[in-house]
Amino acid sequence: MSLESLNPIDDESGGSKATEISDEVFREQIRKTQKAQKALKKAEGKARAKDDRLAKVIGKFLQTRSNTAAMILISRCLDHNIPAGLILGILALVEVEAQKEFEVVLGENAQILIAPKVGERTLVAHTDFPPEVKNALDVWSFGLLEFGLTQPARLLATAVSPEGELFPSLVKLTTFVTRDFLVERKIELEFTRIEQFADFILKSVLLKIKNQIEATKSLGGGEF
Repeated sequence: MSLESLNPIDDESGGSKATEISDEVFREQIRKTQKAQKALKKAEGKARAKDDRLAKVIGKFLQTRSNTAAMILISRCLDHNIPAGLILGILALVEVEAQKEFEVVLGENAQILIAPKVGERTLVAHTDFPPEVKNALDVWSFGLLEFGLTQPARLLATAVSPEGELFPSLVKLTTFVTRDFLVERKIELEFTRIEQFADFILKSVLLKIKNQIEATKSLGGGEF
């Protein structure tokens, strides 16, 4: 069928009612799209600004430790677009100042750092750890989860490969931080076990985030 064969219904002014309605719907769609694009650009700008600020905070913390390995791993994570807030949350396990800054990032959700949700522990039972150590790790992991839920799509896209593997530098960084935490409490554990433990924590957090996204989609909430 050619364009010439179409017969619009003309109104009294000689125009097409169907065309006018179609044009108005199109213009409304354009307005909504432009509005959404502006909102997205603004949100992305805020996220970048926050990441830049947090990256500077992280750099300041590292200067006091002179930990070259940690600096390299953090740089790799930031270059890979891992949210700076997550890196800050990981460091919060052993850095007091990082924990304070992480509480600011979490805002009203920072209460999770005081009392984890009973019955929803991220960690499995570890009889090797004293109760206070296990509780501290539970609180920490729930803090990572709370942050992850603020940027779920970005976190899953950057922290997990299409094959389902975690970004290696993120696992290594979490491993070193967890090791420092355990050493400070005079808990001896083989490095390979600490690495497995760190890997488990990250996967548990990311799995909960993935499940939350899927649950939201099934309820008609759309994309995060």
